[in-house]
Amino acid sequence: MRYLWCSGGSFRPALAESAGLTDASISRIVANLKSEKLIDESRRTAPYQGGPSVFLTLSKDRYVGALEFSSGRVHLGVASLTGEIRFSEWLDLPDGADAETVDGTCRRALRQLADYVQRSGIALCQIAVSIPGYHEDLPTNPIIALNPGKILGDIQRALPGVALLVANSIVTRAVTHRLKLGATLAGGPYLYIFAGHGVAGALVDDFAASGDVVPCEIGHMVLNPRGPRCRCGHFGCLEAYVSTAAVAPAIGIREQDLLTMGEGRAGRLKLSTRARGDLAMRLGRLGLAIGNALNLMPVRRVMVAGWPAEFGDEAHAGILGGIEGSLFGGASAVNITFSNAELGREPAAGIALATYAYLHRGAMQPEALAGEITTDNLTE
Repeated sequence: MRYLWCSGGSFRPALAESAGLTDASISRIVANLKSEKLIDESRRTAPYQGGPSVFLTLSKDRYVGALEFSSGRVHLGVASLTGEIRFSEWLDLPDGADAETVDGTCRRALRQLADYVQRSGIALCQIAVSIPGYHEDLPTNPIIALNPGKILGDIQRALPGVALLVANSIVTRAVTHRLKLGATLAGGPYLYIFAGHGVAGALVDDFAASGDVVPCEIGHMVLNPRGPRCRCGHFGCLEAYVSTAAVAPAIGIREQDLLTMGEGRAGRLKLSTRARGDLAMRLGRLGLAIGNALNLMPVRRVMVAGWPAEFGDEAHAGILGGIEGSLFGGASAVNITFSNAELGREPAAGIALATYAYLHRGAMQPEALAGEITTDNLTE
């Protein structure tokens, strides 16, 4: 099922090869999954003459939900296992909102989600909650004035019997990115960096083999104790320099424009010499933080997602320069690549996390997991 999810669907021979099973075993497993309405079959043109025509996908009749705190908003949504969004809304939740405002916004978001589920008659298999700065040992969140335990309790009361997963936002982004790359990526673990309204990193192992996604704090790595104040309360964090909230005004555009910038638009921006210099400084700081992280990690593959991906060679040179100045041994051994920003597409990331959590549990029926809450340790 995980292979079908990552690949978007498959013919049986490719599925058998990827799983290392015989055709007979695949036929037996497919029959069982079809009887449980977990996968669908459709007819599609064979990939070669005389080849198979039955195409397998995850079911469009099983649904997951998500609450995703991202980019100054609470995003909520419901989608099928194939990722088709059935319901999507968002509510504003600006940085620095007090606990009462956050609590009220969360209650309204949850009420909208529960109302939609009730009206549509959809039975959710899984809900994922994605929160920046989340850590299971912290009773309060350092980024948003919320109590994760209270939110999860409210969800359990509003939607009883649905399994819940709560995770740090970087886990959500990394899992979604791995899905985008597909089921066949090889090459071992890599450091995944996301730079958007928030900035974070994760060490990602081969998703198809193990699914390990381990958050590593990089966005709130302090680079200059006398630097600008960060939303976490400290001064001079990496996020205070390279988040979209910091970069956009520095180069003379709105943050929302940077968040929604399509591929190639960044190259057409008419930036002043001063703005270009400021951008290079910020990219260098990002590289500096990445190099510092790599000094502690046995990996040399780095994937950078978010707004830097829109600046192409300029971002590559700036980040490599920062890595060169901080990484023992230099940047020559680092393989750095970029992923399109895909900003402004919430709650797609939260939906992907919910789907992964459901599949990771063996697609068990909701009643078998009634009220179960897990955290972002996806390999437990």
